[in-house]
Amino acid sequence: MSHEAKPTSPATNRLTVTRRLGMLAAVMALVVAACGGSSDAETGTSSTTATPGVESPTDGTSNDADGDTGTSGDDGTQGIVEQAEQLLDEFSGDGGAATITIGDETWEFTFYDSVPIASCNADFFGGFLAVLTSGDDIMVPFDQVMITLPGGDFKDPPEIHLNLKVSDDAEWIADETIYENNPDLPPGIGVTSFTIDGQGASGTATFYQEESYFQANAGTGDLVMMDGTFEVVCAAG
Repeated sequence: MSHEAKPTSPATNRLTVTRRLGMLAAVMALVVAACGGSSDAETGTSSTTATPGVESPTDGTSNDADGDTGTSGDDGTQGIVEQAEQLLDEFSGDGGAATITIGDETWEFTFYDSVPIASCNADFFGGFLAVLTSGDDIMVPFDQVMITLPGGDFKDPPEIHLNLKVSDDAEWIADETIYENNPDLPPGIGVTSFTIDGQGASGTATFYQEESYFQANAGTGDLVMMDGTFEVVCAAG
């Protein structure tokens, strides 16, 4: 499937990657709270679990399936864990690699299970998401790239965010939404074309260097823009 990237209106109702990751963090926080939180005996509170078709009382007790009143032994942890696992599966994928070229420089990135943010999913809510790194040790700084391509229920504009703070002390971004708040910038920034083919994706983009963007806004320098290409392949789930 081949696409030409089109400008996106600021009014477009889109569910961003940041919010997706926020959902993931929220669910995982619930899991931690449910699994590692204080017990009822420690807090002095009681837990109730609703039974389908049975009205829950309001006096702090719960109804058993047979209608008797008593205390519930299910605190909902299992359901929360299952939801978190489903979201994690949807988010992370099973492996992959990417190559990003800007000008005459090329960087390679890989999916590592040991990196919590790692993702390579060719069907992320119908779109494409990859978050890959240059290293597998979370205790050692590494470069990373995030690639998002729209499709299905995933409505974000295409974006590539290349963080080279370790190897090159720079960040390169291809994201057309920069024009929403900066309409006078030179045209062309963003993912200019992309193709999704099964578990892989490739395309072209025009990047801006983030530090130069701040300098241009401050009147101390010019915006640096460069053309590039990208290729990413995710392992089949």
